Amino acid sequence: MRRPILLPLLGMTLLALPLTAQADFFIAGRAGSLGLGIEVAKLITPNIGIRGGAYRFSHTISRSQSDVDFDADLKFKGMTGLVDLYLSPRGSFHFTGGIMSTPAEIDATGKPTGGTYTFDGTDYTAAQVGTVTGTGRWPKTMPYAGLGWGTPASKKGGITMLLDLGVGIGKPTVGLSASAATPGSALAQDIEDERLKIQADVDKYLKVYPVISLGLAIRF
Repeated sequence: MRRPILLPLLGMTLLALPLTAQADFFIAGRAGSLGLGIEVAKLITPNIGIRGGAYRFSHTISRSQSDVDFDADLKFKGMTGLVDLYLSPRGSFHFTGGIMSTPAEIDATGKPTGGTYTFDGTDYTAAQVGTVTGTGRWPKTMPYAGLGWGTPASKKGGITMLLDLGVGIGKPTVGLSASAATPGSALAQDIEDERLKIQADVDKYLKVYPVISLGLAIRF
């Protein structure tokens, strides 16, 4: 895993902070498309700030639809190392660049309860298919670009709202398999062909991971 690459960045952020509390530093709680997390930030010049964050969240969805019982596990976990460029000294609006680790993982399983199912144009019965598993994995490390509002700049401390909008640049990799598909079988080949079609669509339309993040920060 490449997550350790981000740990030194977060460490550098922390080391840049003074040992005694003073202005231009915040600790924030965050919620958004990266999950729930905590973030620290420091204004190192009137126009430049650095941030490091860690995020985690998981959720399971279980449904029955069209003769299929399925479960989907969504896991958000990762870290960010970011640099903010403020257009005005000690201002709020900023452009952001940096890196982020794997923003999300998707694991879904579907168990057909009846009917027929089509893979690459071929129909199969529920008994022939078994349990279908699909996965989505983003790159371990992704460049990040965005903009936002909120700053650690403060003369008297206090609480402030934060908003970030941006994208992690990278495409997810799709996995698809069926428990009843034996290696080399026609079903296994049809499933792989279907996966390649899905991957082609993903590569075409999901070139970035959208990031929206709201936060509440305490400034020092």
